[in-house]
Amino acid sequence: MLYRSYEARDLLGIVELDAECFDPPFRFSRPTMQRFVEAENAWVTIAEADGQLAGFCIIHRERAAAMDVGYVITIDVAKPFRRHRIGERMLTDGEAWVRHIGAVGMILHVYTKNTGAVHFYERMRYIRVGLQRGFYGGTLDAAMYWKELLIS
Repeated sequence: MLYRSYEARDLLGIVELDAECFDPPFRFSRPTMQRFVEAENAWVTIAEADGQLAGFCIIHRERAAAMDVGYVITIDVAKPFRRHRIGERMLTDGEAWVRHIGAVGMILHVYTKNTGAVHFYERMRYIRVGLQRGFYGGTLDAAMYWKELLIS
């Protein structure tokens, strides 16, 4: 598995993979995805197997309560590549970037009924810290998760 930085040529592939991974209202449109990956505060990694897109991860540096944090926009892994720790590797690499830029932790939202993602984040030692009602599409609730990162 090759892990590399995002390149503009990846946009269509990641939009298509996001559509395979998520149903509306959880998936992102092409303009939204482009805005996320090209943002100045973005860290994006691509997982590639033999030239094929296996997954990607987008994390943004955000300011929250007078401190910098990493915010997980999305982690997508193609079905044939799931359960091979690709998501874990991308998230761990993203956490290393967040530590490197001096941020203190990671935050994210996840659909409360997405049990696979909930288990994944909890296994990665994220702690549920709240609930945001109507976060997705105005009607579906998101659990909010936090992980403190020790600066090394």
